[in-house]
Amino acid sequence: MEADACNVPQAIAIFVPGRLCLFGEHSDWAGSMRASNPDIVPGRTIVVTTEQGLYARARRRDDALLHLTSTTNDGRRLSQTFDLQDPDGLIETARAGGFWSYAAGMAYKLALEYRIAGLEIDNHATTLPLKRGLSSSAALCVLLARAANRVLDLGLTTRDEMRVAYEGERLTPSRCGRMDQAVALGRAPALMTFDGDAMQVESVALREPLHLVLADLRAGKDTVQILSCLQQAYPVPSTSAHHALVRCLGPLNESLTVSAAASMARGDVAGLGRLMTAAQAEFDTAAGPLCPSQLGEAGSPVLHRVLRLPAIQPHLLGGKGVGSQGDGTAQLLCRDADAQRAVVAVLTQELGLECIAFTVPATAAGEAGEGRRESSHREAGGRRRLASRDPTPKTYPGRPCSAP
Repeated sequence: MEADACNVPQAIAIFVPGRLCLFGEHSDWAGSMRASNPDIVPGRTIVVTTEQGLYARARRRDDALLHLTSTTNDGRRLSQTFDLQDPDGLIETARAGGFWSYAAGMAYKLALEYRIAGLEIDNHATTLPLKRGLSSSAALCVLLARAANRVLDLGLTTRDEMRVAYEGERLTPSRCGRMDQAVALGRAPALMTFDGDAMQVESVALREPLHLVLADLRAGKDTVQILSCLQQAYPVPSTSAHHALVRCLGPLNESLTVSAAASMARGDVAGLGRLMTAAQAEFDTAAGPLCPSQLGEAGSPVLHRVLRLPAIQPHLLGGKGVGSQGDGTAQLLCRDADAQRAVVAVLTQELGLECIAFTVPATAAGEAGEGRRESSHREAGGRRRLASRDPTPKTYPGRPCSAP
């Protein structure tokens, strides 16, 4: 890294987006259970990254500290310093949960595996809503991995950054799946397949743009509780309710995602909307009974009220919940740009909701997402497949603590 005239390392600018799961939420961690039970069907998700995200500047420090300043999406500035030479303190903070747990988990992972030198990260702007199913926590973890990689020259690929971020996040009480680390990928829609410990990423052709509205429901949801309830059905289901969830996240989800990818490729946006509505109905039926306080008609009443709101029906093609589901965020697929604006107006004026108009641009068939630098090869149908497994972890010690 270059230094200025005063020998102070210059900062590197980094942006990490959020992630929207169009189809397949929860199937990422469910598919990973194939490592223990091969009867489980691999998980499949279709994801896109958002225009909203975390903006940061990162530079090397002359000590063994990671200093992070975080800016919430409402403008609050918070700072914390982590001692990279205190692994016990880092893991304790990570496991305790709370706002700084993700950063502590990443500091522990980076210090243990890469023995990184000091690092200062200023997340000076955040446009991504927090705790709304758009992977804000995963974005933070990827931000830390990418900052360490670029500032300290760790030599990591994008897939390496995803792996490190996932393993750091898993040190917290959040039992997330690997889908969230799609925030490290580029803008093109991606089909992610989760088969035990293996992960495959393919770009998905999108013939027509998708005009979406993401509505912050301004209600409460508990992702940790949702995951705890649903994961009781794995790796071996023991009740009829467990079997129903395994079927929903397995073969039913596989069928829906395959059909969704085909609809996207041929420009059938109306068909895609119908599939979104069907996916929500299947999830409500299977997951609601296992977590009735958070999911289904009873557990997420605000989500279902918005999905059925009469005033927006003429403008919609379909919709569903986002992320872990619950009363966090709704994703609404609109007929066109005019309908998108109409839905935002209704939800903000009549319900007082905060909305993001999010348009996924059309792509060329087989187009690879920006930033995917791993080696790949072509498959039938023109899709581009990346390596199916994470590279073997390598250790790259950080640069010396002193500035160059």
